Amino acid sequence: MADEIQIAEAQETTNIEPEVPEIQEPVQVETTAEGEVLPFPRARVVSIMRTEIKDKIIRSEVKEAMNFWIGNLLKRIAKEMNNSMYGSVSIADFQRATKPYDMVEDIVKDQERLIVSCEKLKLDSDAIRREMLRFFATIRGKPLDDETQV
Repeated sequence: MADEIQIAEAQETTNIEPEVPEIQEPVQVETTAEGEVLPFPRARVVSIMRTEIKDKIIRSEVKEAMNFWIGNLLKRIAKEMNNSMYGSVSIADFQRATKPYDMVEDIVKDQERLIVSCEKLKLDSDAIRREMLRFFATIRGKPLDDETQV
């Protein structure tokens, strides 16, 4: 009887088919004319560009450059998110990594505001300087000449 069990077990093990992983269809990778692999599907990048660029032809080198630029930006952000001390990446890590890029528009607005403020300060400073020159010229009893106004 033990021999029968061993024979049955041997038959069972020989009838077991080895697990073969499913063969997935290869993902089509888009490449440039020079053979470089694009990080994103060209059609999606162009579609997003088309939402803002209307009635213009977008040259193929611009499409490729945008694709590579977005890919490099994604790598930089992912690298920054990887600097997290935790075992998982959270939305806080994402926000920290993307904050410099979100702030660019604010920085440009701040630059414009600062330039306007400096111009106002310069005009106020020139007005105060003219008032002081006029005041001291009056005290001295001397007329203002062109050299003292400069």
